[in-house]
Amino acid sequence: MALMPEKMHRVRIIGSNLRKDHIITALHDAGVIQLETVPADLTKIMGQSKPGELYRKVNRYLQIYRGYENILPPVPVKTSREFASIDELLDEASKIDLEEELRIIKATESDLLSEMKEINNRLEAVASLDGLNYDLSIFNGSTISSYIAKGFEDEGSVPMIREKLPDATVFRLPNQAVIITIPAKKDAELARVASELKFSISHIPEMSGKPEEYSKSMKDRLALKTKDLEELHNDLMDVSKEHYESIVQIREQLEIENKKLEVSDKLASTQDSFALEGWIPQKHYDSLVSLVNKAADNSVIIKTVETKEDPPTLLSNSKRFKTFEFFINFYSLPKEYEFDPTMIFAFIFPFFFGLMVGDWGYGLVILAAALWMKKKLTTPGAKTIMPKALTKFALTVFGRNALLVLAKALVPASLVAIVVGLLFNGFFGFPLLPVTVFEVSSSFHNISIFGFPPTPSVTIFHLQLMIPKLLLFTGYVGLAMVTFGLVLGLVNETRLKHRKGAASKIGWLLMAWGLALFGLNLIHSSGSFSLSFATNPEAPISLIAFVVGIVVVALSEGAMGLIEIPSIISHILSYTRILGILLSAVYLSYVIDLIFLKLATKDPLMAVVGAIVLILGQLFTLGIAILEPGIQGARLIYVEFFSKFYYGNGKIFRPFRTIRKYTTPKFNLESARK
Repeated sequence: MALMPEKMHRVRIIGSNLRKDHIITALHDAGVIQLETVPADLTKIMGQSKPGELYRKVNRYLQIYRGYENILPPVPVKTSREFASIDELLDEASKIDLEEELRIIKATESDLLSEMKEINNRLEAVASLDGLNYDLSIFNGSTISSYIAKGFEDEGSVPMIREKLPDATVFRLPNQAVIITIPAKKDAELARVASELKFSISHIPEMSGKPEEYSKSMKDRLALKTKDLEELHNDLMDVSKEHYESIVQIREQLEIENKKLEVSDKLASTQDSFALEGWIPQKHYDSLVSLVNKAADNSVIIKTVETKEDPPTLLSNSKRFKTFEFFINFYSLPKEYEFDPTMIFAFIFPFFFGLMVGDWGYGLVILAAALWMKKKLTTPGAKTIMPKALTKFALTVFGRNALLVLAKALVPASLVAIVVGLLFNGFFGFPLLPVTVFEVSSSFHNISIFGFPPTPSVTIFHLQLMIPKLLLFTGYVGLAMVTFGLVLGLVNETRLKHRKGAASKIGWLLMAWGLALFGLNLIHSSGSFSLSFATNPEAPISLIAFVVGIVVVALSEGAMGLIEIPSIISHILSYTRILGILLSAVYLSYVIDLIFLKLATKDPLMAVVGAIVLILGQLFTLGIAILEPGIQGARLIYVEFFSKFYYGNGKIFRPFRTIRKYTTPKFNLESARK
């Protein structure tokens, strides 16, 4: 866990072409370097290498083996394989030649599926003609063609067909199917009429024999084709059992070798040597040097190089906080020299969210939903009570990873909501507990709720009397957040030796605190406000601090800084929306419950209406209780807090590596550390 991204080094590696493959393999297996194109000046001196015949050969085999893997049914892979060299890999790849065999199998499968589809089409047509005691050959010939018509919007469409197609024969079978027989070559006219009258048509294929007999023959034929297809799939499975494990191992190693050979585009190279550059985390530098020296038999030069280019960003957070990196990536990655706000977001967002929900009933529902989502998304084949269409829609819109992150973030947020809800004694708006810290209203005092005692016997504070103090509390939260952001910005600017930037942050701090202290002094003055140093020194001191802050910002940021002065006020006051959203949820649920209880005391019909109002109203309020705190909680952090210290626009660190499933790396970074 860290408040800063990983410190990065740009390194340059120069080695012999004789050891190039070993060095690049070591870099790939280590998986801690992001390769970069070498600078143009070095390329001019050394020249640039290009992928050669070996790259084309590996790529060709890779396409072949990807095809094998796509065609063969998967079987369990129980071993992991190591290839000593690319020559060994290519030799193993040449031993498996299944192209012709698999081509024949796939062609046969395609033919069988096509025949089975045709048989099913004929069976569907025969099913529509069920009960007809005529030979099916009457429907088609050299001069006529027949169709089954369906989907009529009204019965008047059938007579209209005869009007629009006078030479057509239209009749209805006992099973209500409509048959249209037309002269040959008038199919286009029938299609036009079907479009006008809005019904569908399907051609009756050429068949012979009575429907029952023909249907039986087609079913027998379909059974034979199905058996042939099963035998073909069994043959394919036999091939898979023999070769699948080797194929996926070779395919994975071919992908790795292909990726390693593509590195040539980033290298500078002479006939005898090569040079490459990349970014590595500082913590891995010594281990990587040891590993590369081992791979090159110590005949390699590795050194750090100075560059004005911004390094890529690799966040360093513990597993507990890593979930919240999603929210930082969604906004913008920090640069290497900036604070990583992941841990800050992980603490503040759940607090804001739960504070704005303010109901332990809603909190329990959100907690249950979050835990259910986690289980559903992390357990393969987990069942769900949600409709499949809705689940698919959610996964399509948000993505599995985003939904999982949201579920994990909502767990602590819902716990805060439960605690705040207990303080307000709100369970979907109902006061069920015997003690209330903040009472919303006394309207429930004489109403028995589902057999529970009418209202809490002890009330500590009445909410309406506490609103000014709660509003002041959220103002303090805003001041604290803005101050924290400015302090982080000051530390950033000081570390980067940006004097004007550091001075600007001090100016904003003076303005924020000067304004806050002046406002508090004005609130507590009780009508006897004074700017006299003798009687009220805090007021003039805070005013002077505010003015000095304006001067400092003007000198350090110029006119643009002065334009932004109103923002410091709006950003502090913006946090009062926490109370606004909390009160809206609390009072809305209270009003819905009150309507329900009023209706429930009347006749049974009104009680049913009240129950409907209660259910729909609580679902609506629950939706607001999830969306509004989520959106506004993130906004308060992104806009009012991040803007005080955060530049962002960092580039994600993309290490040169492959996630292996079926092969074993040749080099190991962990062993180099020991």
